[in-house]
Amino acid sequence: MDALETTPTQKNMPLGKIGNLSISRVISGSNLISPNMHARDLLYLNALASHYNTEEKIFQTLQKCEEEGINSVVLKNHNFQRCRLSNYWDEWGGKMLWIADVITQDINQFEKLLVEHLELGASAAYLWGGASDIWYYEKKPGNILRAFEIMKKYKIPAGICAHRLEPIMFCEKEGILPDFYMKTLHHDRYWSAHPKENRHFMEMFEAVSDDPAKYHDNMFCHNPEETVAFMQDVKVPWIAFKVLAAGAIPPGEGFQYAFESGADFICVGMFEYQVTEDAMLARKAIAASKNRKRPWVG
Repeated sequence: MDALETTPTQKNMPLGKIGNLSISRVISGSNLISPNMHARDLLYLNALASHYNTEEKIFQTLQKCEEEGINSVVLKNHNFQRCRLSNYWDEWGGKMLWIADVITQDINQFEKLLVEHLELGASAAYLWGGASDIWYYEKKPGNILRAFEIMKKYKIPAGICAHRLEPIMFCEKEGILPDFYMKTLHHDRYWSAHPKENRHFMEMFEAVSDDPAKYHDNMFCHNPEETVAFMQDVKVPWIAFKVLAAGAIPPGEGFQYAFESGADFICVGMFEYQVTEDAMLARKAIAASKNRKRPWVG
């Protein structure tokens, strides 16, 4: 499809191409809907988000996104335990595109889950970053190739996601040409970021430490400088996610860092009341990043 038709209530958001889709440079995330707040030691936040984000409130959020020109949302299959996107399309007149996050560590279940997402209306899909990270660490990177080949069978824009850089480097080395990458990107200049010497590959998937100097659901891009440097030469559209380190970085700062560093799109979770300001800050960051080193892709 082309860009959303402009109505008197809609505002322009720059668009880019992912496969045959015109996607807004800002994509709505889903962790606040899940809810999966990465709340660190604020244990009440998931329950608060769950009570706040009723189906009506979620649809209000998507509607506000469309008014700001944000035309795409990332959703996971378990999001549909809380709401059905088809209700938003059918009853609210929404046009939001759905990019499916297919979550499984079992490659033998991947196609079944992908088909479930497509039957529910997904327009694109990608391999969950946790699977990419874990398979790479377990020396099973061939599963990444298999998942990509499965997605391509269905003639949809297909992406590879990762929290760690190594799976992306593997894909580039193997000559895989996904329609997009999703890779975390944020700086580590915030107070809860644990020291570099204490960071290790699998910490996201291990029990959270009681030691405040170690990982405690507080970091999603271990090596931002290395990520930025490597992605400079990548010719595939890049959706950066976790750009605010799960709320540890102010939106204006996080958006600017992501776009200036070479991201073509950002995926960010937003409550309804945050959408207008976040969209304004994103448009400002995009406009200020015209002279960035990495050319815009897509």
